[in-house]
Amino acid sequence: MTASSVALSPTASAAEPCRAGWLCLYDDPSFDDMAFTTQRRGTCWDLHTYGIGSVGSYRNNLSVYVDFFDVSQDDNVWSIRPGGSSSDASSFQDERYVCTR
Repeated sequence: MTASSVALSPTASAAEPCRAGWLCLYDDPSFDDMAFTTQRRGTCWDLHTYGIGSVGSYRNNLSVYVDFFDVSQDDNVWSIRPGGSSSDASSFQDERYVCTR
């Protein structure tokens, strides 16, 4: 009788889910390391408070636009449409505040 062995490949880590009706911002690309979530509308937050230097990926499951502003809070540097998502937001820069409409 001979022993046989089976090698299993490692399971890839699943992206962290974002529930319906929520905005989710991730510190890393590929929806890893969820750093900020909210259901609130008409509110702004300082991303540095949540340890986010730059958004790595995002899902906007809200029914409103989400806007990102620079440190002056005067310049809208980018926005996410309702239902928008990206597994790699590295092309966006200079965001410091996030505001839901």
